[in-house]
Amino acid sequence: MSQDQEQQSSLPPQQMMMMINGLWLSQSLGATARLGIADQIAVGPKTSEEIAKAVGANPDATHRLMRALASIGVFREVEGDRFGLTELGETLRSNVPGSVRAFAIAQTDQGHWQSWGRMLESVKTGRPAAKAALGMELWEWYSKNPQDALEFSSAMGSLAQMVAAQLPQLVDFSKVQTVADVGGAHGVLLAAVLRAYPKARGILFDLPHVVATAKPLIEAEGLANRCELISGDFFKAVPPGADAHLLKQIIHDWDDERALLILENCHRALRPSGRVLLVEIPIPIDSSPSPAKFIDLNMMVLLGGRERSEAEYAALLRKAGFRPPKFIPTDSPFVIIEAERG
Repeated sequence: MSQDQEQQSSLPPQQMMMMINGLWLSQSLGATARLGIADQIAVGPKTSEEIAKAVGANPDATHRLMRALASIGVFREVEGDRFGLTELGETLRSNVPGSVRAFAIAQTDQGHWQSWGRMLESVKTGRPAAKAALGMELWEWYSKNPQDALEFSSAMGSLAQMVAAQLPQLVDFSKVQTVADVGGAHGVLLAAVLRAYPKARGILFDLPHVVATAKPLIEAEGLANRCELISGDFFKAVPPGADAHLLKQIIHDWDDERALLILENCHRALRPSGRVLLVEIPIPIDSSPSPAKFIDLNMMVLLGGRERSEAEYAALLRKAGFRPPKFIPTDSPFVIIEAERG
């Protein structure tokens, strides 16, 4: 690119057009993830025809997709009209450290995509758009679309991996007999704690269709004999008897009234002096950049939830009967919010 072209592309209209066209990029990445293209070229570069044949796609369309993504560093073009992986593209592989393939699929599935198509309605009304877009609430939609639900749970596991290794290092579970992962999807955080503390036992609690897909993963971790899988509704009750509750990105899904109900149910179910551990991304109170500010919009559109500041989390916990929380930073965007039962 010439200097004149670089200067032109940095002009506000061009910058804005690139932002607007972000929908093209996310769907291109979603299609790439669904087809498993990164897995196909993990062992070495291939032509677009070879890739297309392997994944069941049109060769010309595959070439055009690969060419576009190579232009922004997801893939690399090599001699012989072949495409190989870059470090960035590695993240679209399956079952490798740092994989976000499931996240790419989940964020571009029908439940998310159609709901975001009605964002204007959410801004006008202040209400989520999922029911209007899907004909039902998002969680009900997932219960009727098991493959998308599985990808969503896997995506939540990818996010949990960002903080899983640090959680048992930053929080002392040595006196915890039982830890419950509330709304824990596939139990990534729970498994990390149980591996680090072999004497502890676990409870994985989530909706029935989620728990059903979590069982083989808990068994694969070798934790089936130390982890009880329970299905239910945390708005009604949380399984009793745990010393600690883990809630990763659960409270942000809901408005204050329903978030408070979940925390009150946790308070009721915890043993005396038990702790709740929220894993969230508090929203800054200033204008500094933060992923929480756009996650907040996602919560608005999909569920009617919201991101909160540290002060807002502290206020919710206080109302639910917990002592003032500690905010424990991690190497990821997540913060561990630890509060003892009052």
